[in-house]
Amino acid sequence: MHKFTPSHLSMLVITKPHGLFRVIRTAFVLILLLNVSFLAFSQEDFKPKLGFIDRPSLDMVAYPGDSTADAVYLYDYGNVRFSYDDHQGLVMIMDCWARIKILKESALDRASVSLSYYDGPSADKKERIYDLKGFTHNLEANQIVTTPLDKKSVKDEKSSDTYWTMKFNLPNVKKGSVIEYSYTKKTPLSVRDKPETWTFQGSIPFKWSEFRINIPAFLEYKMTMGGYLPLFINKHERVNTDVGHSKFNGDGMAYRFVVKDAPAFVNEPYITTARDYLSKIEFELSSYAIPGEVIKRYSQTWENVDRTLDQMPWFGGELRKSGYLKEIKEEIIKKTNDPEERLALAYTHIQNHTKWDGYTGTGSKEGVKKAYDNKKGNASDINLSLTTLLRELDLDSNPVILSTRSNGKIHQAIPLMESFNYVVTHVKIGEKEYLLDATQPYARMGLLPEYALNGSGRLIPKKGPGRFIELLPRDSKSKLEMISAEINPEEGTVKGSYTISYGGYEALSWREKYGIEKESVYHENLKKELPEWEVKNIAIKNKDGDLKGTVNIACDFSYEDDNVSEGLFYFNPLLVGRWGTNPLKSSERIYPLDFGSGISSSYIGSFKLPDGYALEEIPKSEVIALPEKGGRFAYQVSQTGNVIQVNSTIIVNKVHFMAEEYHDLKEFFERVVQKHAQPLVIKKKVN
Repeated sequence: MHKFTPSHLSMLVITKPHGLFRVIRTAFVLILLLNVSFLAFSQEDFKPKLGFIDRPSLDMVAYPGDSTADAVYLYDYGNVRFSYDDHQGLVMIMDCWARIKILKESALDRASVSLSYYDGPSADKKERIYDLKGFTHNLEANQIVTTPLDKKSVKDEKSSDTYWTMKFNLPNVKKGSVIEYSYTKKTPLSVRDKPETWTFQGSIPFKWSEFRINIPAFLEYKMTMGGYLPLFINKHERVNTDVGHSKFNGDGMAYRFVVKDAPAFVNEPYITTARDYLSKIEFELSSYAIPGEVIKRYSQTWENVDRTLDQMPWFGGELRKSGYLKEIKEEIIKKTNDPEERLALAYTHIQNHTKWDGYTGTGSKEGVKKAYDNKKGNASDINLSLTTLLRELDLDSNPVILSTRSNGKIHQAIPLMESFNYVVTHVKIGEKEYLLDATQPYARMGLLPEYALNGSGRLIPKKGPGRFIELLPRDSKSKLEMISAEINPEEGTVKGSYTISYGGYEALSWREKYGIEKESVYHENLKKELPEWEVKNIAIKNKDGDLKGTVNIACDFSYEDDNVSEGLFYFNPLLVGRWGTNPLKSSERIYPLDFGSGISSSYIGSFKLPDGYALEEIPKSEVIALPEKGGRFAYQVSQTGNVIQVNSTIIVNKVHFMAEEYHDLKEFFERVVQKHAQPLVIKKKVN
């Protein structure tokens, strides 16, 4: 009996973020064949020497690839191998080495390093960090001066019941220094059965990031490559592997992955979470096969996940409890036989009865009955209760597990129950299908919150295999703003009425913010948002009555504009709803864009002029359309008699845009900003 009870590798699975295959660089689009070894792009290689630094690295005052970077990883190296220890059984040994150039004082804190390790209850359950070395390189009097780390300054601090942290500060660090440190970490496979995720990029640029792993043949892992940067080196070959025990020695596979000149990862607009976009390699143990022993398989299938969830008392077990819903079930049955009406009544009941405590998760913590009785529970409590009630009403309803946007996308090629962190309800009536989330007190039936719109979820049926379903937005961020006003050019005043209607996700957002507040709270916030206006007679309609309808707000306003000269009045007709800046700042983007839901933003302005005044010039109308009906911007100014009419409409229909579409989308928004900034000139007529 061996001391390792593992989990996955040997088959390399290259996956891509959902629907984004085309933006992955050529180096990622491949099938690795055993016994084949190749070097992507070039035969160039790089291998520095620990404790020795080259003069160009010290002379560097700014990183050529990113002048804004306050530091850069010159070299980031990890090497994993497996060994046998007489006391701990099979262990993973990882050698790490980091070399960082400090370009600005804001990066000096990178010289303070913390390394975490596990301290289990027994000797065979403990991690160890050893062979620590560190150096700081500086230029002093035009000479390279290297200062080693004083081992006496290294401290181990207990950070929790089971973890310790090794802390040290590299010496003599200042702007212009190059710091480096290396160490070895030993991890029993009984503590962790797979290598930690290796990321090839981070918050600062990486000039060279390299990961190596030597896997003995008795371990089979699935390796998943994610991200959008090309591999500079992608090499693997069969090798003889000496693990240190005759039963484990034999064939193995050595892998080497290198990403060169990785830019700093920027948390740009319209992404889910950084983990979905960072270039990285992840591992899952698939099987463990010692010669002469039964093969142990750890890889899951989706059918395994479905079955496991159904058998779990905190998931499937809770769906088989319904007694606590008997009273509301009978009440709804008495009211109607219509399935649609029963659905609406059940959804509204759970939505209003049980308050969400803000916690996610795929299972009930203390039981759905307790949550129902206490009128408070997590997302799983609430939506499992809803699913159960709908089933009791003879409706075809099942739970759907998903991963929220902040938790990362689901990769359908990798069956992992741990990837999910949320539950919603699916129901089918005839040909109609609904996805419901009763945690949201102000969401109309069928409107999932935006944080749940993350590619796909898995439906777990009462019987039979599960299936994936798309999580698509059923509405957009919809907003209509209208101004009707009179302009007095001589006094520079504008007086009139302002109305705004919020629909879809805009209405949901507004109601979540102000639904339980007194109306005076919104009144004050509106006045703060429009500080130049004198606002009065604010009225709010449909605050939370009809969730299918829009939130409607109206008020009267007046303001004075200083852009007045004799016979001329300059003003921007988009008094509200103006796009002042382009949300897309980067000149280039290698990541796709994910809006969550579409955009529909309209503005209608009507301005009455006194007799004797007119527009000096009517701006040219503009209509811009994105390819494949992805979006549309229309802007028009007209004058009929003494009334100026201004119309602006921004529509983004597509939710997902490829990286190749970035420049079109950026230009689209830039044209909106430019047009919205265009002033009108009102001029007194010359008799």
